[in-house]
Amino acid sequence: MKKISILKGVFSAVLYLLILVLGAAIAAVLIFGMKLFCIQTGSMEPSYPVGTMIVVEPVSFDELSEGDVITFASGGAAVTHRIVGINKETQQLTTKGDNNNVADSSMVSYENVIGRVKLGVPVIGYAVLLLGTGFGKIMAGILIAAVIGVLVILRLYRRYSNEEEQDEDKDDGGRDEADKEKA
Repeated sequence: MKKISILKGVFSAVLYLLILVLGAAIAAVLIFGMKLFCIQTGSMEPSYPVGTMIVVEPVSFDELSEGDVITFASGGAAVTHRIVGINKETQQLTTKGDNNNVADSSMVSYENVIGRVKLGVPVIGYAVLLLGTGFGKIMAGILIAAVIGVLVILRLYRRYSNEEEQDEDKDDGGRDEADKEKA
């Protein structure tokens, strides 16, 4: 019984911590106007490997400098690369993936810049990418149902164990009274 109680406590603490961290991240993103993206290619390895979730903050052109990692719109997709050159007159940027041998073939106009990468958290992006698929949504539903099922089973087990203990206490109490009468 103690092992199940400890297991339930650890499971609950981890679940609450994950919810708290995820809630704080979403709140920070919403409050400060930041956006979340997932790295899907190896062009920024080793700095940002595939599966990294990045937080991107909006910035003015004057805040950008060489070496900053930015996310920008390109051909209907969001691309994350490092700034390797800045043309202040035309407000255009030369970018390059850390893992690429050459700079990108076209310059990035500032109006296509979504923002500068503020933070990258490895691996979490895999979960987000998976949740974006039909299979991921089904798996998330199964996982949530399994967690609820385990919690219900643990609650029923605990209730059943408590009822058995109460029945045993009643039985023991009856014997004690009978023993006292015999004496």
